[in-house]
Amino acid sequence: MKHVFLDTNILLEVILERKERDACNQIMQAGRDGEVTLFASYLTFANMAYILKKRKVPREQVYHAERIMERLLTVLPMDGDQLRTALRNEVKDFEDMLQYQSAIAGQCDCIVTINTNDFVEFSSLPVYSPEGLLDLLDEESV
Repeated sequence: MKHVFLDTNILLEVILERKERDACNQIMQAGRDGEVTLFASYLTFANMAYILKKRKVPREQVYHAERIMERLLTVLPMDGDQLRTALRNEVKDFEDMLQYQSAIAGQCDCIVTINTNDFVEFSSLPVYSPEGLLDLLDEESV
């Protein structure tokens, strides 16, 4: 079974019903169906709360959304070793490096993000768009 790390933007697509939400919802369904195991970092939940608060989403809705996501995902811890490794790699987007370190520590097979180019600079893991992961899952099921 494929262990799939979801970047924060994947969850926000679902919660905020943005343009990539259909593909992201299909990924969430694949997790519910047991086709994949979905992972996110502890940081993802802080990032989501911050972004939703900035968008003036009522606190009750933020907590509701976070509770739903927490039940669908395996939440990976983050630690000092991951932080130190991220700090040694002076990349363009520090937050993405933290997410990557969490995915590596959680032994994920790939990362799924809307912004695949943000990870190309440093990722040794395959990085897929939502559609790219769905295509891969379709190929594997044939």
